[in-house]
Amino acid sequence: MPGDDGPGPSDDPLTAAGDLGRATQPPPLESDVSRSVTREWRGWLVLVGAAVAAILAAGPPGFATHRTPPSESASVPVIVPAGRAELIVRDGDLVEASGSVEDARLCAPGPVFSDTCPNGIFVPHLWPTDAATLRGRWHQGWLSNIQRMPYAPTSAGEMGPGPYLPDTPPCPAPAGGWRDGEDFFDDQVREYLYAHAEQFAEPFATHLGNARILVVEVVSGDLDQARAALTAIYTDNLCVVATPGGHSIAAESRLQATTGEAVGALMNDPALGIYLVASEDGKLRVNMIQLTPPLYDKFAAIGLDQLILDPWIRPAGP
Repeated sequence: MPGDDGPGPSDDPLTAAGDLGRATQPPPLESDVSRSVTREWRGWLVLVGAAVAAILAAGPPGFATHRTPPSESASVPVIVPAGRAELIVRDGDLVEASGSVEDARLCAPGPVFSDTCPNGIFVPHLWPTDAATLRGRWHQGWLSNIQRMPYAPTSAGEMGPGPYLPDTPPCPAPAGGWRDGEDFFDDQVREYLYAHAEQFAEPFATHLGNARILVVEVVSGDLDQARAALTAIYTDNLCVVATPGGHSIAAESRLQATTGEAVGALMNDPALGIYLVASEDGKLRVNMIQLTPPLYDKFAAIGLDQLILDPWIRPAGP
């Protein structure tokens, strides 16, 4: 009933701001350390320390799911501002986020291994729902004065806009066409690429019909020489293309050994709410529940020029 301060839902659970504002502050919620991805992604996923242990303990990544809005409501892409400090939230700030509501928690779009809600924020008195956009006052671990807005999910806090694997290979088919079948024995190619790590980007495979095609990008050096060297050691479907100035294997190794290690150390602290880190265009996209001043300072100490900060909960106004 309206005015009830008990633990149960109010009669109008998503709009009764008066009830919600009187809710007793709960203890801060910790995010889960089980983090992985299932979407086809071209890049490197940062999984270090406790995060790796959690993934291995949970089982094969193929069993993971990724919380995304229902298909009938497409996410609106959001652009992370260059300054990034404007994404910071402080106690009492008006914020907005979208997701499902489970057990009085609004769930972040991070990957999960079960039907639970490992990453989210406490929203007292709300009934479960598959899709909600909520606006309220942010506090560490919970929201008050909650109002339901028209459902308008965005890409905030999701894995990011790409680059994803192309649907078709970026090469014309050879004279005899692409050979059907799945051939995963390309270790010799990877060995060659890693021996010339400054010249090549990380290889990936794509498909055309029943054919699997290994794609190799040449980021520096002579394309014809690279193609000749690779075709000499690999006779299956191969597409070698030039991408001048692209992100090389060597550059990625340097990124992971410096920025990746530093961000990974933060990710291993579940209280910070970082649930996914992935390489994207020579930087690391960091998905987190919210960006607080202390967390922003930690990222600034690492180097903001190497990071794409992407919090799920965003400021919504004064």
